Amino acid sequence: MTNTIVRTTSTALSEERNSSVSASDDENENPDQASETDGNTTNNNKKRKRALKISCELCKQRKVKCDRVEPACGWCSRNNRPCVYKERQKPGLRVGYGRELEDKINRLEALLQHMGRRLEDHISIHGDTPTHGPGSVRMTSQTTPYSNYARSDPRPSNASVDTPLSETRWSNHNAYERLQYPSRAQDAMSIRSVVDTGNPDLLSQSDRASTAWPAVSTPTSTMPDSELPPYDLLYTLVDLYFKHVNPWSPILDRKATFDAFFGSQTMAEADRILLHAIVATTLRFSKDTRLNPDLRSQFYNISRQKIMLYAFDHANVRALQALVVLAVDVLGSSNGQQGWNLLALIARNIVQLGLDVEKNSYLESAAYPSATLLQASQPKSWIESEERRRLCWMTFVLDRYATVATADAFTLDERLMDRCLPCRYDLFSRNEPVETRWRRPIAKHETFAQTELVLNRTENLGSFSYHCEVLGILSRIHRFLHQPLNITQRSDILRWRDTYRELDGELNTWLQNLPGEYGKISQLCHSDPGSRISNWIMLHAAFVTSVIRLHSSAAYPTIKSNVFTPSYHAIQRCLGAVESLREIAQDVLNTGMLALLGHPFAFSLWVSARLLLVHAATMECEVDPKISFFISTLQQMGQHWQVARDYARILSDVVQEASTGTGRNLTTMRRIAYDLCHLTSHRPRTTLEPISTHPSTQSELEYLEIFDFFNYPRLKTLSSGATTTNNADFDGSSTITSIGDSTPTHLQNLSQGQAQSLRATPVAVFVPSAESDWLLFKPPYE
Repeated sequence: MTNTIVRTTSTALSEERNSSVSASDDENENPDQASETDGNTTNNNKKRKRALKISCELCKQRKVKCDRVEPACGWCSRNNRPCVYKERQKPGLRVGYGRELEDKINRLEALLQHMGRRLEDHISIHGDTPTHGPGSVRMTSQTTPYSNYARSDPRPSNASVDTPLSETRWSNHNAYERLQYPSRAQDAMSIRSVVDTGNPDLLSQSDRASTAWPAVSTPTSTMPDSELPPYDLLYTLVDLYFKHVNPWSPILDRKATFDAFFGSQTMAEADRILLHAIVATTLRFSKDTRLNPDLRSQFYNISRQKIMLYAFDHANVRALQALVVLAVDVLGSSNGQQGWNLLALIARNIVQLGLDVEKNSYLESAAYPSATLLQASQPKSWIESEERRRLCWMTFVLDRYATVATADAFTLDERLMDRCLPCRYDLFSRNEPVETRWRRPIAKHETFAQTELVLNRTENLGSFSYHCEVLGILSRIHRFLHQPLNITQRSDILRWRDTYRELDGELNTWLQNLPGEYGKISQLCHSDPGSRISNWIMLHAAFVTSVIRLHSSAAYPTIKSNVFTPSYHAIQRCLGAVESLREIAQDVLNTGMLALLGHPFAFSLWVSARLLLVHAATMECEVDPKISFFISTLQQMGQHWQVARDYARILSDVVQEASTGTGRNLTTMRRIAYDLCHLTSHRPRTTLEPISTHPSTQSELEYLEIFDFFNYPRLKTLSSGATTTNNADFDGSSTITSIGDSTPTHLQNLSQGQAQSLRATPVAVFVPSAESDWLLFKPPYE
């Protein structure tokens, strides 16, 4: 009976193993049909060999019929793939696998015996059933609300002994869960009678010692093994991770990860920490009825605490992978300080371990540990090497999304990275070493980094490779737009225009170099169903964000001069990008794929919706009704990502205030946001200047959230409260105008000479036209 219970707990493990060790494919013949006596002729031996011939390895993996042509079958020949025929294996499990399963069952049986004894000891002392869920026996004082789930279904505070806890906690009554969380005290007694029939010799020495310890009686006892969800739920959560997160954050190989977590070998401590990270990030996608809000919160808090404590004490690749997976969760919950601190820790460890550069030589010395010589150990396979490469690039990706909306510098500088781009995911999973594209930095510039092209094998590039490339362009756009610009000096404007064109050319070239149908952003989701892949959709969303970030600076400047005016072509490029993202998002909704997209897609929706508000504020017109679509889509994404819900709320508040007619219009809102931005950017001339605090309402802070991303240009001398006044290239009538109907705050305190050269004057709305576009080029915004 004990063996029956143990086998119930390892059902998922057995299914996974049995599928991987099936004897042969469907088209294999019976070897008995080719059996002959020892006196058969040579021709009969040849016939026997032909009858024993099986499919090639690739056709068996793909589970399709193989024509068995030598030296290469038809499919392998057409696809230029290596065709390998292996000899038929004897039927049944591979040698040694049965022993591995037996060892696994023995370990599980010993664990069940140990847990049964601890449950009975606990019940005998306390006289009632534990009232806490898994892993929460001593977490009451530490539990905090899980941000993505409201506490709408609290547990009963006083559960009696006769009340089945399964009605409020676990609905699945399988033997494994009843052993961990019995519904009644008498159930625990029956469990003890069951597990006591097993062989006591199966317990390890440590288990015997722990069984002899006193039962749990104080809040300071150690945590039980139930800090993770039950086995079946745990397996489901890992599977959900590879469905909802890993496609667009592809730092782990599915097969290698499942083998590490659910294989025949004992799980290492570092692997368990990574498992905690996956649980914390993927709980949001689980619809298991056993997970009420309290249990979600407790599992999340336990996992997060263990990850952080382990990462602070251990600098290794697994700890960094766990931190990156956790960062995906944190950045999907808020754009606050917690995420920035986490990214800073990850980026520092990436550099410290030498994961930001390609290397083929490693130092190893167990007798001389040194913090100054800290480095990652040598990878054991191509999968491990590629995982490190992807770990570095995913840190780069998350850092870009977290920083691009601010005025801060990036934590991980790609101009100092010397990493080859990651390869296609299928090549990664096959453990097949390949070369991709490698641009090695040779010099550093304020905006651009001089590089040399070391490798360029484009056939091995995948969606993640192109995602890293487009975010590299976005990085240069970010630095370019945070450099001060004197819009009264023609030489500065001409230099600015050259850089602007160069960045726009990079975006166009990148789009044209995408493989096949994926290069058409507006047609991505309108081709065959095979193109509806979440990672490619998010790739194009990143492209839309980059286009809007660059061209909005020329389309909707907050400060204008006689030359630096809104550009007609830049406006069309921005509006075209917004429309293309709307079409993609609409198709995503129609095909039910929204849950497969990550929070970077929500950020792209947020940028596009804000651009519609900026356009209405600059042109002083009605807001495009399409903004309602972006708000509703963000609200739906908010079911899984809290940050998307926050975006939708802010947009709804501002749109509602602007549409009532009794509040501020969008032009006034943008003006208030601009003044608040300058107020916080101002630097005193002396330390003796008085310090002031400006009380701000929630509405004003929401204006800043909406419009600060589009605050451009940034003038040169914000620290002194004045603007550069050298306008030798302009005539005496040169003026600077600002949004709104009043003089900008930072221009009101200029000296008399400055005021004569920089007169902020209220003017009528400037309507740009193609003929008067000062950029003098026509980008392919269609």
